[in-house]
Amino acid sequence: MKKKGLLKLFAIIFCFTLSAQLFGADTTPEPYHDNEFPQVLKDIRRFEIITLGALPFVTLQTTLGYSCYKYVQNDFSSAYFPNPFAASSYSQDEQIGLLFTSLGICVGIGITDLIIQLVKRSNAKKRAGIMDSDLMITPVENKKGPIPPEGGFPHNPESEAVPNPPDFDENGVELINEVIKTDLGAD
Repeated sequence: MKKKGLLKLFAIIFCFTLSAQLFGADTTPEPYHDNEFPQVLKDIRRFEIITLGALPFVTLQTTLGYSCYKYVQNDFSSAYFPNPFAASSYSQDEQIGLLFTSLGICVGIGITDLIIQLVKRSNAKKRAGIMDSDLMITPVENKKGPIPPEGGFPHNPESEAVPNPPDFDENGVELINEVIKTDLGAD
């Protein structure tokens, strides 16, 4: 008897649990807005992702490079052949050195990416500032001369006249406008 009552109790609790799920409020979070976080926090997060994301690859490359160095240092002995899949044969000091070297390279990669992003953002702001400034571009009308006929324009005697006829003084001597350079006060 007790088992049937207990089973009915669990069935009722199960039904209430399901019905509560059906009528529950929507708890879907809203997506982030562009201005929800300051740019500094976004830059720090990107730096963190790039630095920690590069760590496994840089550690592998650092370990292979150090293995090759030891292999060459020991006159190409087969005991020091670089094998990335073999058990570690490094001392604790070597392992710490490899880890700190990898961390240093990863931080350098993260800082390099941060600098590149800051420069790109600065250039984009400068370009946007130019676009938002009070520059007024006025189109220039294209003034074309008349299209010449097939034989060319007829001869115009006025066009061959001297544009600026020479000036003459009262005696009939032609006046010439020249600039004379003098070194006044020069030693």
